[in-house]
Amino acid sequence: MRLGISYRMHFRYSEPVTECQNEVRVRPRDDDHQRVLSYRLTSQPQLQVLSVVDYWGTVVEHLGIRTPHTELELLAEATVETATRPGPAEAAAGPALDDAGFRLEHLEFLEPSQHVDWHPGDAVEQRAAGAVAGAASVPEMVSAVLADVRGALSYEQGATDIGVSLAELLGGGAGVCQDFAHLALGMLRSVGVPARYVSGYLFAADETSANAETAEVVTVQTHAWIEVALPGSGWWALDPTNGGPVGERHVVIGCGRDYGDVPPVRGAFMGSGTAEVDAEVVIGRHVEGPSAAAASAPGRQVATAAAPPAPNWRNQQSQQQQ
Repeated sequence: MRLGISYRMHFRYSEPVTECQNEVRVRPRDDDHQRVLSYRLTSQPQLQVLSVVDYWGTVVEHLGIRTPHTELELLAEATVETATRPGPAEAAAGPALDDAGFRLEHLEFLEPSQHVDWHPGDAVEQRAAGAVAGAASVPEMVSAVLADVRGALSYEQGATDIGVSLAELLGGGAGVCQDFAHLALGMLRSVGVPARYVSGYLFAADETSANAETAEVVTVQTHAWIEVALPGSGWWALDPTNGGPVGERHVVIGCGRDYGDVPPVRGAFMGSGTAEVDAEVVIGRHVEGPSAAAASAPGRQVATAAAPPAPNWRNQQSQQQQ
């Protein structure tokens, strides 16, 4: 499937700020299941950008302004060709979950992390142990955990904020995609299954819409799902929010231990006012380039070169995934 993606981010400040610095993780990844045909990041006002690849293999673009301003608009445009992703292969004789080499190779995705924290014997571990009881294989364990997560949480925008704990999620019973992913990660890791957080885009219309299956252009937010390491079989991508496999409608930006490793936007500014971030993703399918809705505004310039170093910050800004 060929998808044109437009991600617009509009920062507004209640009072002029003297400086802001932002890091943006929105460029789709090139891998075995998707190919980036084109990409550009433009800004208003025109900014310089430093593009790097971080520890997790995600492209990070750094942008900064050191003159007083009240607004900043960024537009990332991409054309991506996606393919279907394989399900769990039947593993040949190989390592088991408790194999020392397998655990060492995936250690970062087995331990608690900033947004995926649990403790031996707590509610997360107990719930996971109960969910996988009787499972005859690792894929069965994974499927049982995802089913349990969907039973524990209902999807509700605005129900949580960035930084909510897994215990608070279980107590509240509602969340957005990053919450579904975090809870699934915590439960899987607590029973010894390596799992990582994936940030990306999902071409999916509102399921209540009459044209959900035939829509050519949809407006969404960034999405989150997980990948699970299966002994002898590689990574298996699953979407806990939607309760199914990851397919050609999913576009990967990057992966890490949790949301903290791959936030779409993270930054800070110096000033006494407050900030508002308005963001939306427009995705169109079966197009040769970015969709008409993704066309850049007159006067935009492609950002290149290096951003200045960041000082100490008074305020911070970030965006929750939906």
